[in-house]
Amino acid sequence: MSKYFQPLINFGPYPTKGSTFLADPTFWFDRVKVLERDKTPQIVRVKDIPKRVIKEISNPFNICGYKKGPLIMGILNLSPDSFSETNESSKTKASNSIMNLIQKGADIIDIGGQSTKPNFDDISNELEKNRIKKTLKSMKNYSNVIFSIDTRKANVADYALNKGATIFNDVSALEFDPESIKIVKKHKCFVCLMHNSGNGIDLHKKLSGKNFMLDIYDYLFNRINFLLSCGIPKSKIIIDPGIGFGKSLCQNLQIISNISLFHSLGCPILVGLSRKGFIGKITGEVEPKKRKLSSVILAFELIKKGVHIIRVHDIKDTYKMVKIFNTLKVNI
Repeated sequence: MSKYFQPLINFGPYPTKGSTFLADPTFWFDRVKVLERDKTPQIVRVKDIPKRVIKEISNPFNICGYKKGPLIMGILNLSPDSFSETNESSKTKASNSIMNLIQKGADIIDIGGQSTKPNFDDISNELEKNRIKKTLKSMKNYSNVIFSIDTRKANVADYALNKGATIFNDVSALEFDPESIKIVKKHKCFVCLMHNSGNGIDLHKKLSGKNFMLDIYDYLFNRINFLLSCGIPKSKIIIDPGIGFGKSLCQNLQIISNISLFHSLGCPILVGLSRKGFIGKITGEVEPKKRKLSSVILAFELIKKGVHIIRVHDIKDTYKMVKIFNTLKVNI
């Protein structure tokens, strides 16, 4: 693309005259930052940008029945080396784990059998399915809950979607397994495409280049178009800029500060930064579990800019923050 459009988001009542809104009308903007590679960004009024761009930014969404955010995606990673407190070594029964996340305030439960943190070990399809099978079996007891399967493998995704999951959350953006697109078409499920620099294989390949924000944008734009070319409607696509995956501390912070750029892709935005290592570089907290407060603070910064889904470990505290934020939106 030659030009990129980043709405400068405000939230709350009393929008200025001439403002345009996100799908959620409590978020509005009257200025847009226009970016071009190797040029100084320009701030322009909404009326001066193409109508097609406004349409994408304001594109309404419906994520499994939810038409407003922010939504909390609770992490239920059953890998023994996960940041999650519920893993394979836990004595908690699968059904109790799900109920625990629901009671804490999760809107979506993201189930995974393999951690993809730096230096993770890849595992077989069968081992990954074996780790999640008890939890998937118990999903039938929670018909009103949205479940997501966090995997790069088509076979594992197919297994989970057959059991009742409705979102295929793929950190490889369907690049790791060429059969994955067939699974999306078969189930007509929602699919989350995450940016990575390693073609879905080396998830933590270093992201380089001074225009890295625009590179992330182009990657997601191309993956969206790939799905569209395969007959997947845009209403089923969610995007994730991939914080922590091959990004430096500075790059992660730049993504958080400029997350509104991705609204112009016209898809709901999901972000997972909970407990990640870059937070520890700022705060000095070595243990991931001690990064709870920092994770909640950064999640607040994201939802202020209209991010639709926050993927978190610390659900209860995030839920309280979202509740406060929703109250602020109508009372500022």
